[in-house]
Amino acid sequence: MFVHLALITVGVLIALSFEGVASWREHRALVREARANLTNEIRDNMKELGNRLQRLPTERQNVEHGIDVVELLLDRKKFEGLKGHAEVQLGFTTADLQNASRTSAEVTGAFGLMDYVEVKKYATVYGHQDLYMRFQHDAMQNMTRSLAVAAILAQPEKATAREAEDCKAQFRLTIGALIAEEQLGQSLLKEYERVLQEH
Repeated sequence: MFVHLALITVGVLIALSFEGVASWREHRALVREARANLTNEIRDNMKELGNRLQRLPTERQNVEHGIDVVELLLDRKKFEGLKGHAEVQLGFTTADLQNASRTSAEVTGAFGLMDYVEVKKYATVYGHQDLYMRFQHDAMQNMTRSLAVAAILAQPEKATAREAEDCKAQFRLTIGALIAEEQLGQSLLKEYERVLQEH
């Protein structure tokens, strides 16, 4: 009887240890896959953000040129002398930064299997990314408003001094939003680089 009980106990312990090893392997595979996905996503986001930051100075210069044109518009004689040089080109491109790998790591529980320092690193970079996306959205809204008020430049002879001043004020707000986006973007780019260097 005692031998049978001992054999059953040993059998149960062996089965549990196999189950534990299998579970441990599954957890390691889940964490390894999550890390690879996060690294690839951060690398892609870094490239996307780099492209956006290269275009930002041109967008800002175009808006600054818009301010110059509006100031000339306020002095109608100088504006009329410009002829074709009074054209203002405004445009906006975005950085499409992804966070699907972060969401996947949260849903699958991969973050719960990583150590705190590693999870904190990812939380920091993605938190910074979320903040950047809000600033980019704000800059895009300001650029949209600038496009709307810049319509006065299509028919400058009908523009009032008040409309020109409002246009200039909106252009300045847009420049401020673009500068803020650029500064935050440069900081996020460094954060991406730091995380990727650690892998």
